[in-house]
Order: sequence, then C-alpha cells, then structure tokens
Amino acid sequence: MTRRTCWLWALSALLAANAWAEESAQEISKKSRERGALNLVGLAAELKLATTGADGKTKEQVLSTTSRTINGKSHALARFTAPAGVSGVAVLTVEGAPGEGDDVSLYLPKLKRVRKVAKSDRGKAFMDTDFAYADITSSGARDEDLKRLPDDKVEGRPCFVLKGKGDDSSPYGEVTMFIDQQTYVPMKVEYQDKAGKPLKRYRTLKLKSHKDRVLAAESVMENLQAGSKTQMTVLKLEDATLGDDAFTERALERG
Repeated sequence: MTRRTCWLWALSALLAANAWAEESAQEISKKSRERGALNLVGLAAELKLATTGADGKTKEQVLSTTSRTINGKSHALARFTAPAGVSGVAVLTVEGAPGEGDDVSLYLPKLKRVRKVAKSDRGKAFMDTDFAYADITSSGARDEDLKRLPDDKVEGRPCFVLKGKGDDSSPYGEVTMFIDQQTYVPMKVEYQDKAGKPLKRYRTLKLKSHKDRVLAAESVMENLQAGSKTQMTVLKLEDATLGDDAFTERALERG
C-alpha cells in the first residue's frame, strides 16, 4: 500500500467516524428499521419462523413479506403460506405518526374479512410467535425518547447503542438497541417489561448481502420470561415488485 493510499484510507475512515458521531439516535433508528427482516423496505422475502416452546416442541410457519415507503411512512405486508392452518392470513402494518403506535390490519381468510388490531393488543404475540405485532415495523420504543449511549461491540462488530422507553402500544417499558455501525442491522435488542424486568432479547445470528445492502439472514427472538424462542430465517430474497395499491386493506381481501 502506497503512502497516498494509506492517507486516503485514513481520511475516509475519519470522515466516516465524524458522520457517525453526528448522527442522532432517531436517524440511526430509522435506518435500522429498514434492515429488519419483517420490514425489508424495497425488498420481498420468503421467511421461515420456527417457534420452540418451553416444552421443547417446535412449530414452523412460512410467510412472504415486503415493505414499501409510501408518503414517507413504512408499509409492511406479510402473507402466510404454510402450514395449512394459517395459509392466507395476511397482516398489513402502516407506520404511525410520531408518538403513536402503528396501524395494524389483519385479514383472516376463514372469516373473509379484515379487522383492525387494537392498540391494546399490539403487545400480543404475532401469529403465536415470540415476536409481537409491535415488533413488525418498529423497535417498540418511542423514537422521540431515544438516546445514544456510548458505542459498544456485539460479536466483535462496533455498534451504536440506543436506549428509550417503550411506546404506548408495545409491551415494553424500556428498549436497548445495539445497531451495527457498518450496516445499520440491529445486532441485538434487549427488552424490559413495564416493571423493569428483562422480558425478551433479539439477536442477529447471520448477515446476508443483497446487492448494495446487508440484512439479517438469521435472527432469533427469545422470551426470557416464558422460556420460548422464535428463529427467523430468510429463505428467498429479491427486489420488490408490488405497487402502492397492494398495501391497502382492500388488497388484503383480494389475496
């Protein structure tokens, strides 16, 4: 490596470090949400959810999911394809206004209708997994309350550390996020309940590159109180093709 190359590399690293230092907790959080496997903005994925209960029994579900930014808000659409008992169930989540929870609509093919998931129910399990409805498009914390803590490392990777209070529609009292500085993928998230006790822990197990993006290819959500866990694996990944009209309640009913 020449002296000029070394100087350019050092300058690039310095500029990147300065940019990271100036980023707010809210900016970091927004970027990280777009890397979550249930909120792949601009991408479409097939996912497998494997939930293992405290009794050691595991059940698997397969779904397709895609996300799109419409009028500045994230819209996430998930459709279950297996097993037969949940095939056709669809969930549409629209990012809420600052300080408000997301708008969640659930389509149940057996009833052939769409129903809203009440704010009081958004802390409940998402399709009997260890993820909550509140986890689909958000971190479960109020963005306006997030604060940056000193940087840390997770699995040897430098991470931003953000901490904030749970929003009104989530089951969390406090949320601490460890977000990879290079990719903005959330590497670890620690959740406390409203009483301040450890409730859940999310971890990214494997990263995957797709064109110019890096995403969580395998991750796990552990319920520390119930003794269960749900592992999420990306089976397929491609560019999204759905237009804005697919992210509506009427489109949910059309299938």
